[in-house]
Amino acid sequence: MNNDKYISDYKPASIASNENQRLEAVKRTGAMYLDQDELYDVYCYLAKEITGCPVSWTGLIDSENQYCLASDGFPEDTSKKIPRKQTFCQYALDKTEPLIIQNMETDLTFKNHPLVKEGIVKFYAAFPIVTSDGYTLGTLCVSGDKEVELNKNQIKSLKSLSRKMAYQLEIQENFRNKSAENLIQIIDKISQHIENLNITHLKTILKFFSDQTIDNIEKNYLSKIKVIKESAEEFEITDFGNKLKSELSLDKGILKRVKNLSNNENDLDNLFNEIRNN
Repeated sequence: MNNDKYISDYKPASIASNENQRLEAVKRTGAMYLDQDELYDVYCYLAKEITGCPVSWTGLIDSENQYCLASDGFPEDTSKKIPRKQTFCQYALDKTEPLIIQNMETDLTFKNHPLVKEGIVKFYAAFPIVTSDGYTLGTLCVSGDKEVELNKNQIKSLKSLSRKMAYQLEIQENFRNKSAENLIQIIDKISQHIENLNITHLKTILKFFSDQTIDNIEKNYLSKIKVIKESAEEFEITDFGNKLKSELSLDKGILKRVKNLSNNENDLDNLFNEIRNN
């Protein structure tokens, strides 16, 4: 069945006046394309526990899609990316206070949504995830097939959860930005000594300087650029290697960030490509 035809009676929400700035805020989180459900599962679990609702999810919304960061109660085959115009949560983007609909079947905005028509969703509550500068990134939601009336304490608890999630996303953004700044400095300094540096070479050098295990191919590359040399203990760092490591000023904090990034090659690849394309 054609989804557009299927949902034709459900009208999209109007676009907020600060939409361009909001979209930039969503993009800066970098969270939409990372598979990190474990970071956000707890919010969905707690939302269900607090409200007694059978379903909870949380996600960010850009101009085209809602990206589900985590969910609890969805069918296993539910897509993590849903067209924005098909979502309930699009109607919460111009809000900083909760959107709570006790009976979707009688609500003029939502009654024509297919999930409401089919009786799958009757109650819905969205708690906006709002940044410190006032942009709504997405929502923390609960829903069910029966009417629910949340009390003041439940609403207060869910608002607190959504604030904590907004704070976590901003902390992750700041961490990512700091990692990017460090990586830019590292790339610049290494490039002054080593020509034709690519992402594979960079990862090899960072792995070695952050005391991670390297394979024979990586050892051969490090030997070729004279960072290491053969010795009685298989290999050892050269004077040039020590000089390069010293110039990079890799303190414990930077080494920890570098190690976290190089342990997750997708994150490092994405960060490297972002820097290269800017």
